[in-house]
Amino acid sequence: MKNIDMEAQAINRRFPHGSAGRSGSQSGFTLIEVMIAMLILSLGLLSVASAFAQGMLILVNTPTQLAAKELAYAIVDDIIVRYDAGIDNLAQTTVCSIPESCIWNGRTFSVDSITLVPPDPTAADPEIDVTVTVTWTGSVGNRSYTTPTVNIKRLSN
Repeated sequence: MKNIDMEAQAINRRFPHGSAGRSGSQSGFTLIEVMIAMLILSLGLLSVASAFAQGMLILVNTPTQLAAKELAYAIVDDIIVRYDAGIDNLAQTTVCSIPESCIWNGRTFSVDSITLVPPDPTAADPEIDVTVTVTWTGSVGNRSYTTPTVNIKRLSN
């Protein structure tokens, strides 16, 4: 016990006020330290909340965006079949007409444009390039999906 008392006295001589660098009854954090810690914590929480909100927007829009993609490629598939069959006026597809809005997978879409680059009449194997743009109104305003250009070759002659 005597040995412990001697160690305690040695510590008290080294730090007479209870802690290094503090004097008298000062201990704990200053007001400025607490305010800075609260600022850093609130900025962190705000960024987490923002990331959560962005994730929710993406989650809500994903099924509609997938349906728009499906519709666009269904139109491209219809154009491929009609082109191979030798049907004229390829832009008037049986899936969805251009000036009208159509319902696909329970959602309303509008086909804005079907771009057809006609075949070269001098080519031995005529090809066309097709691009389809579909628009819809989402939770963040008007959205659109445009297919990459699809090159179509006629299978039958």
